Amino acid sequence: MSTSISSSNKRSASDAGLPEGDNNSPCCWVCLEEGSDKAGKPLVRDCSCRGSSGFAHISCIIEHAESEGRRIAREDVDTNAGLFAKAFEFCPNCKQQYQNDVIYKLTKAAVDFTDREYKDVTCGYLLSQTLSNRLTVIDPKNKAEDRAEGEESCTKIISIIEDMKRNESLAQLWNEMYIYSEAKAYGAVACFYMHVDTEESLVKAKLYFTKARDIFREKGDEIPMLMAEKKIASIESKMRGEETMCVDTHQKIYAYLQRTIGESDPQTIGAGVDVAEALCLSFRAIEGERLLTKLCELARRVHGIEHDCTKITMSYLKRMKERVVITQDDGKPFIALRYENDGDVCIVKDPTVDDETESKISASSILAFLGTPVVCEGLQQLTHLNGKIGDVRKVDLEEGTCQVHFEEADLEHAEIKFNNLRIVFNLPPVGA
Repeated sequence: MSTSISSSNKRSASDAGLPEGDNNSPCCWVCLEEGSDKAGKPLVRDCSCRGSSGFAHISCIIEHAESEGRRIAREDVDTNAGLFAKAFEFCPNCKQQYQNDVIYKLTKAAVDFTDREYKDVTCGYLLSQTLSNRLTVIDPKNKAEDRAEGEESCTKIISIIEDMKRNESLAQLWNEMYIYSEAKAYGAVACFYMHVDTEESLVKAKLYFTKARDIFREKGDEIPMLMAEKKIASIESKMRGEETMCVDTHQKIYAYLQRTIGESDPQTIGAGVDVAEALCLSFRAIEGERLLTKLCELARRVHGIEHDCTKITMSYLKRMKERVVITQDDGKPFIALRYENDGDVCIVKDPTVDDETESKISASSILAFLGTPVVCEGLQQLTHLNGKIGDVRKVDLEEGTCQVHFEEADLEHAEIKFNNLRIVFNLPPVGA
């Protein structure tokens, strides 16, 4: 899951409902001053901190990050390269990554700092990493200046990697220590070109994802290799005008991130959303909706309602909870909202109209769309399936049946007549 960065997305103290200039005003956690800095820039916060904590001046965060970067470089920059970049990108209070305008400015500051103080080729992977991280937050598709910056950064990253590989002192340790820096650099360049989203850029993206995949394959790292292969498959499908979602691959990546960086990390939650979307496209909507419900609860609890991670996950859940139906006579799609008149009438709205106008349709005249959660009722022969919930996987108009795959694993799928199925608008708790 990716999010475009906009310079208008910035949360100040007033945005968080904390007025400046009174006794309850937040202060900068670096300089401990309230209000704007000397340049007139306000306190900002865009992480997972709550209440009055986490606010700081951008200038103070940069100063603090530069100090941390120097300390990390002095101790052992070879093994602490990740911590070096993390000093600019993660809030030391909530331990979560900054986002939106804050991360946009901090990644630029990280590149400027590294380019200024660590020019030696033996420290090239530091600049490569900060440049790579910068590529993840710019918006090359919608901003010409970001695209120009990204093109320059990609050229510089590839040049740095080549210079490092030619350096005798680094070459001896390349396959043991720096080969992963090369693979990650190729991945970052590939992601940039994928986001540019032109025919030419997609060709470049595929090229660099392939380079990254081959390195991970050679080193025997299955999950990063799968991530690269997933991107390559996505590019190939896009170039053919198709869409593909491999549930198994997404699930492996999601499980890997849960183990390595934790289930509450925004990147892990995003990977979980990818799994849910893949499940939905495979008509396994109940699994997808339950996963998204869990992810929404986790995101709200850890990151708060205003965090982009939470907002994006909630928007996916809202869309997945829409129950799409089609009319039997002309196949017109509607979003079903609820039943009335003891289930004889279904209240629907037209998905092509922006307003919330509701209409009434006879429940017997509509069909649940593929993937829609349904419950069986009134079955005379398969009585053990009455009250059981499942997804619609196939529709046979001639026979007037839907193939339903049930949530309970020990139940076999069955062909159920249309009039023995009702849409489930709200899934019951697991085990209810």
